Amino acid sequence: MVAAEGRVRVNPFGLVGHQLVGFGWNNKTRVDLEQDPTNIANALLRLEFPRLNDPGPVLRRILERFFPQLLAPVVPLERSSSTWAVYYNFDQYLWSPQGHPDRGIGLFFRFGASDGVVNPIRWAYNVGFGGKGIVPGRPRDTFGLGWARTEISSNFIPFLRRQLDLGLNQEDAIEMYYNASITRWLNATLDLQIINQALNKQLDSSGRLTDMNTAVIIGLRVYARF
Repeated sequence: MVAAEGRVRVNPFGLVGHQLVGFGWNNKTRVDLEQDPTNIANALLRLEFPRLNDPGPVLRRILERFFPQLLAPVVPLERSSSTWAVYYNFDQYLWSPQGHPDRGIGLFFRFGASDGVVNPIRWAYNVGFGGKGIVPGRPRDTFGLGWARTEISSNFIPFLRRQLDLGLNQEDAIEMYYNASITRWLNATLDLQIINQALNKQLDSSGRLTDMNTAVIIGLRVYARF
């Protein structure tokens, strides 16, 4: 495995910011996401019904007549000998109070990509803004608002996606939070997330596929330093 990352500090107009670029590459052999569904089904059937590996002359004639697809030989799964991923991040203050370069309002952006062959995530990116110490009398409080999108590789179980309308194309999320510094050793964070999930369907209690709704999650976190 080879991985590298570089991060530099920049100060346009005297405002603190950072730029980061990284990548990873691995030559471990892994199973590809895109496979022949018939071959996978036959492999699973042979695990469940070993008799299919050697059905004998009588059963073979029956299968040849009614279910010839069950006699198709199972071939090894497709594999890739390497995988890679790259990513880029930046954060930049847009305004800071005089004499306090570590406080203010800023912008951030993140982007990542993979080969999408053995990794189910093809692209991922998010953007947002945040602030620190701008509320009067609250120099250590922070807040933020961001949007993220995750795009899933088209190679990821395409047969099931088409047949069952599972979605699995992209997922969007919006998150906002406010972190209050109650004391130097105690913080409390209120967080709201709205997620339009990538998976469109779920199994209900009766085993039927039903639509998935947008998820709304409210959280409260308390962090104490001892």
